Amino acid sequence: MLKRTVLTLSLILGMGAAATPAVAQSDTSPVLLLESVPSDNPEYRRMMVVSYLSGDSIRVSYKAYNRSEFARITNTTPRDVLAQCAGGSATSFREIQAFERAEARRKRNGQPPEATKFCIKNVSGWESRGNRKKYLDPIFNGMPYAATLNDGR
Repeated sequence: MLKRTVLTLSLILGMGAAATPAVAQSDTSPVLLLESVPSDNPEYRRMMVVSYLSGDSIRVSYKAYNRSEFARITNTTPRDVLAQCAGGSATSFREIQAFERAEARRKRNGQPPEATKFCIKNVSGWESRGNRKKYLDPIFNGMPYAATLNDGR
């Protein structure tokens, strides 16, 4: 069984020193591969797998059922998916917004979530202009904020 580590979303996805390997200070986003998939836990509709990439390799990965609890995992994402994110184009903000609308519609209609991958990289103003929140909130929207609030608020 995985040892559960509770970390806040701002530490995990904001490149907090306690949560991730040391990197040069920059206001550009890390290279993130985010995978929204149907949950492997029946108490949750979907879950997120968040991987920090270094080239086409994973530095560290986390699994999250909600916005505040991330468990470090060994990720088994295929190398071709990693290479596509590392060497291909990033997911546009417009695509992220489209996912948010489609996911909300699926949830309203009682449909299961679809597996969706996002590649976020080289976003300037990651912290200073609020782009971390702008890009990540639509992806995590609809997920509970904590385990005790499993109602999507």
